[in-house]
Amino acid sequence: MKVSVVIPTYNDEGTIAATVESALAQRFDAKFEVIVVNDGSTDGTRGILAKFGDRIRVIDQKNSGVSVARNAGIRAASGEYIAPLDGDDTWMEDKLSKTVPVLDKNPACVAVYSNVIVLDGAGRKLWCCVPPEFQHSPALDEMLDRLWVYLPSATVIRRDTLLAIGGYSEEFEAGHYGFEDTFIMLLVRERGEIRYVPETLVRRPFREFAAQYANRLRSRRLEVDSAQAFREFARRFEGSTVFARLVREHFGARGRTLAESAVNTIAHELVGVGLMAMHDGNRWFARRCYRASIRYSPLMLKTYCRLGWALLPAKVARMLSPMFPPGLRRSLTGPPVLEERPQ
Repeated sequence: MKVSVVIPTYNDEGTIAATVESALAQRFDAKFEVIVVNDGSTDGTRGILAKFGDRIRVIDQKNSGVSVARNAGIRAASGEYIAPLDGDDTWMEDKLSKTVPVLDKNPACVAVYSNVIVLDGAGRKLWCCVPPEFQHSPALDEMLDRLWVYLPSATVIRRDTLLAIGGYSEEFEAGHYGFEDTFIMLLVRERGEIRYVPETLVRRPFREFAAQYANRLRSRRLEVDSAQAFREFARRFEGSTVFARLVREHFGARGRTLAESAVNTIAHELVGVGLMAMHDGNRWFARRCYRASIRYSPLMLKTYCRLGWALLPAKVARMLSPMFPPGLRRSLTGPPVLEERPQ
């Protein structure tokens, strides 16, 4: 078996069918298998997977987090290479045919990655994820200098490399947001070269945290009046502190800059969600987002200003708001301004 496609999924009933179909539709001459690890989904995901019959292999487990799910798929795999695919991403038909040969022809290369196109709800292109400065084979020092831009669905990794480093760290628990994939690629890079394939081979739906929050709030699926609900929401960000600790433990002083960058990134994410909450009139939720952001990055002074604004009674804030220039007013009341992305 040449390639094992490993798809971890949790409550992806709206996207998992398209994800699996994109894997099965690969125009690829060598043998490959598709393994889906159902991480305790409580929606209709399992029923959708059953419709594929013996075209795929399904592993069911209790909800344990994406790291545990990925590792279960790797252990069950028989392929020489592992191709991760997230349960809401899809591949172009030539994803495997354009990445696997790079590994075949270069024994020193242990992983490859490509670009990813981000699409809105209507399927229109928003941007590509990998900007020009990341479109090359990185040195380990580069990856330790800043968060390297790549996504799991855009990678193919040698299975023996993943096994040698013990797979994905399972210290990233269920509910944590990201970083398990960033950490493992650092360990992969220690084992050999990572090549960039200059192709856009993955489609990803737009899933900015602020936009996700807004959608859930408007559909009344997030009970924002509950402190428990906020704790569950905020827990997804705790993976950044796990990542920072693991990087410091493994790389020592070399990893300090990257560890700090990860924590600051999460602090900015929380500010973005707070601004969306302010824009939606939910000052309660915004205050909690700002306080959480300050815990991660206490030197972001603008966050204190935003928190002070969110603490004002809404009536007072409405009276004062017209006195501010538009830019300042938006920075206090939201919504967040999305950064420009490379096209």
